Amino acid sequence: MARLRKGEKSKRERRVQGVLRWYPFGLKESELACELGWQRRTVNNYLRELKQQGRVYKEGRCWFAD
Repeated sequence: MARLRKGEKSKRERRVQGVLRWYPFGLKESELACELGWQRRTVNNYLRELKQQGRVYKEGRCWFAD
């Protein structure tokens, strides 16, 4: 995995949250990946970390910004 520049990780986390805020009914992981133009596995890594921080949550198959 490529190294990110300083501050890039938090910028990407905010981008994930921002996209999720635009969809009040939530997004599936694959839909979010398509929206961001990222690999699904990359999105999964960010979602897991954001979930640990309490910034996103999952209901069924959909993810939501907290």
